Amino acid sequence: MKKILFIIPYIPYPLDSGGNQAFFNMVNYIRNRMSVSILLCSKSEEHDKNIVALKKLWANVDFFVYKWPKKKSVHIEVRNPLYYNVLKRVKASVERKMRRQIVNMGVDMESGLDPVRENSALLRSVFEPLESGYAQYICQVIKQGYDIIQVEFYELISVGYLLPENVQTIFVHHELRYVRNANEMSLFEEMIDEDRMLFSVAKDYERAALLKYKHVIALTEVDRQLLIDFLGRKERIYASPAVVQMSDTSIEEFTPAITHRLTFVGSGDHYPNLDAITWFCKEVAPYLHKQGFSFDFRVAGRWDCSHIVRLSSVCPEIKFVGYVEDLSDFLKGSIALVPIRIGSGLRMKILDAVSLGIPFVTTSKGVEGISFNDNEECLKADTAMDFADAIIRLANDSNMQCRLVLQAKRKLEDLYDWKKMLEQRMAIYSHILNF
Repeated sequence: MKKILFIIPYIPYPLDSGGNQAFFNMVNYIRNRMSVSILLCSKSEEHDKNIVALKKLWANVDFFVYKWPKKKSVHIEVRNPLYYNVLKRVKASVERKMRRQIVNMGVDMESGLDPVRENSALLRSVFEPLESGYAQYICQVIKQGYDIIQVEFYELISVGYLLPENVQTIFVHHELRYVRNANEMSLFEEMIDEDRMLFSVAKDYERAALLKYKHVIALTEVDRQLLIDFLGRKERIYASPAVVQMSDTSIEEFTPAITHRLTFVGSGDHYPNLDAITWFCKEVAPYLHKQGFSFDFRVAGRWDCSHIVRLSSVCPEIKFVGYVEDLSDFLKGSIALVPIRIGSGLRMKILDAVSLGIPFVTTSKGVEGISFNDNEECLKADTAMDFADAIIRLANDSNMQCRLVLQAKRKLEDLYDWKKMLEQRMAIYSHILNF
């Protein structure tokens, strides 16, 4: 049996996002056809528990877990500990009051910087050394001998420089970083020469790092074509969509969104999500208010308290519900919003919505790489006014909701059948092993 090693940052478990579910579905399929090993990090007790849960499910998978070093605590000596603690409480109170006063979403009130620039991935796109112990651990594990070594996510792209020449190596590119950087730069309030320099340096690094792998897998055909233009080597670049298992919900069980309930799924630590929600609150919601459209907007996922405070002050209708146990129950009877303006790859939140029979409004960027068309499987709009109008149209037309859901589900079943996607990924591995 051929041996494959997956090198990934970590696996959150329970599976609280489509991307995690996709990886789970893939490994669950491949582990009965290949000898599977997974190398990942543990940075917290929660990660440890997640790994234990997966080990119970996957008894035939070997796990290599690198324990991330804990940060050394710094001991601070103070003259008067009692007075120091009082000052700390006063400082925390003042900071909370300052945050409550922030209402301007266009500029970060604490730094005065353009928020897109401040949160841009541009500075994080150039080479950063791996933690030395982690790099050594990877080198030890790969010596055990594998037929294929697969690395995922941009934060690990430099691992390709560590991999041996006598193994078939793959990088799974979930989001083309130079595309995301270009998207973000187009939203900067002002672009400067240094931005262009950093973009070019990061793009050169991305290309050089990708060429260290013998093969590259993209999640969409759009990204595959971009990578062919970027790298060449057409015969070594593949498209393999993420695997989402379809819900058994039938169209007869469809619950129309008649209460003007809007939903979004995604965590705020992924900046394209933060930008999407900020754009909705700052640009789209005011148009909804002008049209007298009352709505309830629920956001699932992990969000920083400071973001919650600022976004809620601009859009009082927004409510952050954190992690949801049952995504189907959360989305049921709502219109899913995907106001994404940044990034590349496959939007799992769209596939999840379609799988569960939920109508959705998106942008061109949000639906990029997925064969869904405006007014056929979804409503698509790229300006704030058009996005608001699309929400109102869809919310007030249950027949349209049902039609879009039915057509989207049929197309998803035809184009993204999860069994065919798993077989397609396995076929790619078989092809790679013959190189």
